Amino acid sequence: MMKHLVLVAFTTLCLASSGLAQESSVQPQSEYGTPTPDAQTSMTMAAPAPAPDEKRSIYYKRVKGLLWLEGIAGVSSYDPDRFGSFSGLPAGAVKQRGPEFGGMAGLGLGGLILGAVYRQANYDTFKLMKVGLDIQGVFRYMPFVHPMIRIDVFYARTFDGSPYALLENASSNGGGFTLGGGVRIPIVRWMSFSATFDWSFIGLRMSGDDSRTGEGLRNGITGQQFGGTFTLTFHFIGVRNE
Repeated sequence: MMKHLVLVAFTTLCLASSGLAQESSVQPQSEYGTPTPDAQTSMTMAAPAPAPDEKRSIYYKRVKGLLWLEGIAGVSSYDPDRFGSFSGLPAGAVKQRGPEFGGMAGLGLGGLILGAVYRQANYDTFKLMKVGLDIQGVFRYMPFVHPMIRIDVFYARTFDGSPYALLENASSNGGGFTLGGGVRIPIVRWMSFSATFDWSFIGLRMSGDDSRTGEGLRNGITGQQFGGTFTLTFHFIGVRNE
């Protein structure tokens, strides 16, 4: 008899424990069958934590930066008296080709860049120097490859020789402007590359001595210069990833 009572009590205890476990696993619901606010709060708190942000790339689509430092290299051809020759000499200046190099430091104001530029072209019989204001417009609406324009206004002079074979002790002073167009390509967020084709109008006041007579001569000439310009530009301050 005692064994039967123990068996009945043990069976009743097991069934009660199973029922309590099932009841605790069911979320509390309202009379309409939806989870209660307490159940919703516990579900929200149990949501997994968001994954950490991925590291952003150094590559970017558009050039940026407040400070621009630019190295310039290329090749140019110069016809010193294309539009106005030096009177008093029997022969005009010879059109020459040579390497060109320089640099620019400026401010990037969105798609407008304002800077100070220096350029020097080395020709066979003389050198041409230009220093002045560089204005660039970069159209950044096209990602990765930006169309651009360049306008320079500069002071110019020749040195270390003369554009005219019969003009000795030559010196010159003048100025002009450059118009150019091309593309600028971002490389990484702090560096870009550009390639432009440039045309310059240059007016100079030349003076020197006639090598045949020793007579001092002074006159004005106007010419043009064509160039293919390549730049490597470094961007600083305000550069960030997109």
